[in-house]
Amino acid sequence: MLSVSRRELKFLMRCDQAVKLQTELDCMLDTDSYSKAGYYMVRSLYFDSFRDKDFTQKYDGMENRRKIRLRVYSAAQASAKFEIKEKAGACQKKDSLLVDREHAQAFINGEYAGLLDYEEPVAHRLFGFMTLGAYRPAAVVEYERRAYMYEAFNTRITFDRNVKCCECFYDIFSEEMPFVPVLSQQVILEVKFSGVLLESIQRILGKYYLTNVSVSKYGMGRPIGAHYIL
Repeated sequence: MLSVSRRELKFLMRCDQAVKLQTELDCMLDTDSYSKAGYYMVRSLYFDSFRDKDFTQKYDGMENRRKIRLRVYSAAQASAKFEIKEKAGACQKKDSLLVDREHAQAFINGEYAGLLDYEEPVAHRLFGFMTLGAYRPAAVVEYERRAYMYEAFNTRITFDRNVKCCECFYDIFSEEMPFVPVLSQQVILEVKFSGVLLESIQRILGKYYLTNVSVSKYGMGRPIGAHYIL
């Protein structure tokens, strides 16, 4: 089990701004292992309760809320990450459970008993949420990510582009997904850190006059659902 607690700031940038900022970060930060060749794919299946509690709480501006997702970085993966991401203001806590492909397929089909095969506490939390809240697949969101990291204060900076979604087909291991683009003209910048953000990074970000925004890729990924829910 992996557990991470950090502050998280989000910004929307023009594509040309993102390229310039990445050029500056290349000189001072390392990329993560996935980003060595540039951008990489991230595909997440988001689950929600029977009454779409997590989705509506996001749009109602609730300070304390959660998202539950199953994530892969390739359709050919033999495993997936099952994650609970909880938000309290600007603070985020993420607990991740690595599950094998067979279990992941069962979860996609709404069968959650396999979580009891794992000893990690997060597996039991997930089982409680999924069964008591009648959680079911809600949307798949895919995008391309480039990520930078710095050991001090557990700092991580990510650029997400070409966000697209699917609300009708949930098999994240499929090579062919009927995606619909939802964000192609802008890039989502996320700045995550524990404690304080390094002054050197603050100076670089300050050049772009960015405004912290509440942007949710899960929220973007449910345009059809939003029409009926909100």
